[in-house]
Amino acid sequence: MSKKAAFGSVVSIHYRGGVSGEEPIDVRSESDPLQIMLGDMKLPRGIENAIVGMEAGQDKTVIVPPELGYGIYHDELAQWYPRAMMEHGYELKINDVLFRTNPTDGSKQPAYVADATDEHVHINFNHPLAGKTLEYRIWLDDVK
Repeated sequence: MSKKAAFGSVVSIHYRGGVSGEEPIDVRSESDPLQIMLGDMKLPRGIENAIVGMEAGQDKTVIVPPELGYGIYHDELAQWYPRAMMEHGYELKINDVLFRTNPTDGSKQPAYVADATDEHVHINFNHPLAGKTLEYRIWLDDVK
């Protein structure tokens, strides 16, 4: 009988997926498997939860709702800012990534330019996949 994956297990997986109903954008199906410890939050919670209970050699397709994926989309985390008030503001283009320092803990928070006009940029601190349902096919290669 094979060992079943549990939180704290180190697993090796292959996967293919992304936003449900769209072409997969996250693919690790032909290269070396990804090794992770379940519970360390390197994958969205819904994917980790789906792996728990699997045995080496099994595969499954999982649908992950936003709250177990990259979170709910929060409108207040996306705002328009004048280019003139931002360092290098006039150089920013759509899809550029910037970082803000959190004044509370000093961590760097990524954001991306979602839209732009000549005088303003729309900066979004939501994860690009926030609010989206994910669909992944997962192959479990090994459980340690």
